[in-house]
Amino acid sequence: MRRFLPILFLLIASAVLAGDYVLIVYSEPLSQVFINGNYVGTVDVTGQMILTLNSSGKFTITVRKSWYIPFESEIIVSSPGEFVIFANLKEAGALRVFSNVYPVEVFAEGMYLGKIRSVKDVLYVPAGTVTLTFKAPGYKEETVTVQVKPRSENTINIYLEEKALVLDLKVEPERFSPNGDWYNDKTTFYIYLSKPADLSVEVLNDRGETIWFRQLKGSEGTNKVIWDGKGTSDGRYRVRVTASTDDEMQSVEKEVIVDRSEYTYFKELFIGSVLALAVLLILVH
Repeated sequence: MRRFLPILFLLIASAVLAGDYVLIVYSEPLSQVFINGNYVGTVDVTGQMILTLNSSGKFTITVRKSWYIPFESEIIVSSPGEFVIFANLKEAGALRVFSNVYPVEVFAEGMYLGKIRSVKDVLYVPAGTVTLTFKAPGYKEETVTVQVKPRSENTINIYLEEKALVLDLKVEPERFSPNGDWYNDKTTFYIYLSKPADLSVEVLNDRGETIWFRQLKGSEGTNKVIWDGKGTSDGRYRVRVTASTDDEMQSVEKEVIVDRSEYTYFKELFIGSVLALAVLLILVH
């Protein structure tokens, strides 16, 4: 390695003087290097690769090698000079997962490893004793500690338990004014689901009649539905959200108030400010 150092320093010095952007990657010999997803070269037998970048900017550096966990890092190149990446690859084994549900996302002690879509897929995981977490939408996550053999295929069987359906609703703002002043002209229904479900969203008047209706496929987590209140009179309304799966159903209601009594002139003030700024810029130039 020492006999290469004078050559390396000479290359770097020459590049800096020429105003070049030099990227030096240190990693496992013969590992492949990608910049922004594009293959740019292979690390040589001494464990380094020297590359001249075409320009400054933000770059994603990925280093891959068979039987190692891929390395990825971002660098910001702002001026000519030398930029060094130490891509320390971790030795890995291949994991095949037998599961009652697919796709399954796999994490190793908080690090995202990837997604397994069928029993045919294998995924690189760190070699040694590792705690793996398996996640799938609508199912409780499962955590298993396994001994992964390096450079060999390891198999694991998991069973993910389906979550119970939980539904919640928040209306924000609860009082809104669809009067065209650009301030609180709409309201948002924030719908929380513990797992994917079919959603129906209704707005009912004081006689229990549905005056507005939407259907959608709800995803796990927070779903947003916007209501503009057009065609309604001022007053109190009820928002009813119903979530259903093949074997579960839940419903929740909240109140929403339509009130156009106050006009804020926000629209006029905003447009006036923009026009004044435009005139000022014209005068300055």
